[in-house]
Amino acid sequence: MNHNFEYIEDKNYFDNQFKEYGGIVENMRFFDFREPLEKRKEFNKIRGSIFKEMHTTYGNICQLKLHNDCTNQGDEIDHFMPLSSNKLNKHLRNTPAERGKKVKTQSFGSNNSANFILACTRCNAYKKNNFPSQQLIRNHLNNLSFRK
Repeated sequence: MNHNFEYIEDKNYFDNQFKEYGGIVENMRFFDFREPLEKRKEFNKIRGSIFKEMHTTYGNICQLKLHNDCTNQGDEIDHFMPLSSNKLNKHLRNTPAERGKKVKTQSFGSNNSANFILACTRCNAYKKNNFPSQQLIRNHLNNLSFRK
């Protein structure tokens, strides 16, 4: 598994996001920089078992609670840290898109069990490939502590 950030500002961004919880060093389990397609194939093989495990541990509750019309039903498994995103290329580096294409995405999230979260379809669609806020990180890491 590749544990290297492509850009130092990305590492600094996530170190700041996780600062209350030991920074990036203590939270590398959320990251995997392999090709997103490879990680997606891997996820598709374990999706069903992860979903059952999450329902057993947390019940059928949306853990994101991001959308105003959250159904509060944990219908889907979401990657807490998205497998890939173009948000840092857009917002930290102002990378322009190639003509007729979107801004290039980067690989970030892992298939580590800590990186899975139950979500209703509305909250999952609302989150898209955005990174979690510090409040969401706090909530998720507190839930993970509960799981131990």
